[in-house]
Amino acid sequence: MPKKQSQENLFKQLKTSFLDFDPAHFVQNNLTLDGAEFKVLDNGWRFMADIYRYIALQATRKDGKPVVIKKGRQVGATVMAGALDLFFTNSGLFNSPNIRVVHLFPALGQVKKFSQDKLETLIRTAKNDFINSNKLISSNSVDNLTMKQFNAGTLWIDSLGSDGDRIRGMTADIVFFDEVQDMFGHAIGNATKILTAAKYGPVGQGVQVYFGTPKQKGSYFSTIWDMSDQRYYHLGCINCNETYPFYLPNDDRWKSIWLYENTIQCPLCGTKQKKVEATERGKWVGARGLEESEFVGFHVNQLYIPYFTKENIEKLMPENNPAQTERIWQNEVVGEFYSGAGSPLTKAEIYNLCRDPDRSFSKKIKPKDKTVYLGVDWGGKDDDPNSRGGQSYSCVVVLSATPDGTLLIEHAHKLRKNNFNFKKETIKEMYRRFGVHRGVSDWFFGQDVVHDLQSIYRERFLGAQGSGSLIKPIKYREDEFIISYNKDLLIDELFDLFRKGKIRFPWKSYEHVEWLIDHCTSMESKVRISGGQPIKTFVKGSTPNDGLMALMYAYIAYKFDITKGFTIKPGLERQSNYLRSTLANVKRRV
Repeated sequence: MPKKQSQENLFKQLKTSFLDFDPAHFVQNNLTLDGAEFKVLDNGWRFMADIYRYIALQATRKDGKPVVIKKGRQVGATVMAGALDLFFTNSGLFNSPNIRVVHLFPALGQVKKFSQDKLETLIRTAKNDFINSNKLISSNSVDNLTMKQFNAGTLWIDSLGSDGDRIRGMTADIVFFDEVQDMFGHAIGNATKILTAAKYGPVGQGVQVYFGTPKQKGSYFSTIWDMSDQRYYHLGCINCNETYPFYLPNDDRWKSIWLYENTIQCPLCGTKQKKVEATERGKWVGARGLEESEFVGFHVNQLYIPYFTKENIEKLMPENNPAQTERIWQNEVVGEFYSGAGSPLTKAEIYNLCRDPDRSFSKKIKPKDKTVYLGVDWGGKDDDPNSRGGQSYSCVVVLSATPDGTLLIEHAHKLRKNNFNFKKETIKEMYRRFGVHRGVSDWFFGQDVVHDLQSIYRERFLGAQGSGSLIKPIKYREDEFIISYNKDLLIDELFDLFRKGKIRFPWKSYEHVEWLIDHCTSMESKVRISGGQPIKTFVKGSTPNDGLMALMYAYIAYKFDITKGFTIKPGLERQSNYLRSTLANVKRRV
């Protein structure tokens, strides 16, 4: 090889190694997205590149502040965090001493999905097998879904859980709080204790990054955002060289700036240009001073995604799309906390009102010990991260009832498979294990399996069909073994029980019940006018609600008993008396 070419190659290698200290270049030089180029430079993602760099810079400073990122869905934040996980542990900039990074999610299911789907893909498709070649190789090195050891650092991916107990005793330098909107404030407080001896970032604090898609105002996530300097990305004009705000909360200026497709117009000089060009010339601007803020805040939403046209965004607006609600628009698209009346139940309310801290899932229940009810909702998706079928899960919820009408969640799970035989055997197993007194199942999506099971259990396993009737909101069609019910009224009853603390979650099994809590907090409420009267209705939010529906069916089974097949009108007797008299006299029909 000629000397000049050798020198050029050496310079190129040195330049690449030097640029790897910049996370944006590290990503571009070493990682791919499913084998395609992973770029955040010169392609309209400049706003994200700046966040990459800012977070990396915090590890080198002793006067930094925690970072909070308020974002819409699908803006690349979790991929960014995965890339930063690998940057910190593989760039070589943080190896004296070796850095310790912890990436936390609210629940174990999210840990598995992220590690298998996002992180392992980034590692497997890295250029020249760069990441795998940096893994620590020794007799006791660890490389699994939740812990990865590299020559220059260690990465843990774990669940925060409901109180942070899973990570007590660890020591870390950096913590990413992913999907922070679903984490409890006290659990986060416990988790930050693992940064007390951090070697990078501010003394005693380390590097803290909080990011998620906002939900309700007043939440912990909302509180820390309010404590930040709240930076919004301003676009830059190719002609006048000035920058200007594009998106601001409660402000529709983006509609006039964004003309059509990917063309925008500078509000200062009137110059038209491509949105990607304006993004590359833009900068972050805080809404308040950094000195008076406890956090550094970045706001990112779908309006900035380079490949989204204005028409794409307009199709997501509630007035143009009947499937979209104001809450979904605010939370998922523009990344804002929602303060409307559309959120009937929150995760914090369940924690404060419905938690049994010392109770776990039941493994088995004898009929003589408790009166047990089963609810079943049929869906099209298996509980499998690789499943692509359908939009909902099949799941079961098992309740027991106490004499005062309190309903205890004893068991709940999503079905692993969705074929006829598996469904049938699952229900039979629930009856055997938990001594189910009565079950109620969605009839519309499970007619075949419900009909088959009714040949075994008769009136102990009833079908349920939705009805819009307000005159007879719930009734039993005895000849068909089917219950007709008004979904909105039943869900409203259920939420009232939540707020009275009459539905209890086994908190010692939090990792197994967390998905059900998510499903119970997914609904949105609306008000429609019928006959001149306001009627509250409930619609599915942006996340699944199948667990809530299964819980509702179990509640219907309970209600069937305490009203003797819905023949006792509310108010004629006290509910606790219904339960005692009914359970004493009801005979099981098989």
